[in-house]
Amino acid sequence: MPTNVIDGMFSLRMGALWEAIKKLSRRGVFLRPERQLRLCETLSLGNRGFLAVVRFEEQKFLVGGTNQSLALLAELSRPSHAAGKAPESVQSGSPS
Repeated sequence: MPTNVIDGMFSLRMGALWEAIKKLSRRGVFLRPERQLRLCETLSLGNRGFLAVVRFEEQKFLVGGTNQSLALLAELSRPSHAAGKAPESVQSGSPS
């Protein structure tokens, strides 16, 4: 077979393959799983220090760091099984 016929057949097959890939991607076949670890927000504190809110699954954490260390400062939210329960200081409604 002449080279231009082989090239034409290859181009035709590649075109069909590309169309099939586009159809599958529209159906969601190639979707990535949702990431479980996310950086929600950061705040620079100067001198290479920072604060960051990090989400892991359903929990959020406040972390602080420098160029040499990282520290957990606070847990900002609880998992969904405890989400319906407000902190004790908010639940009481009046000072004890």
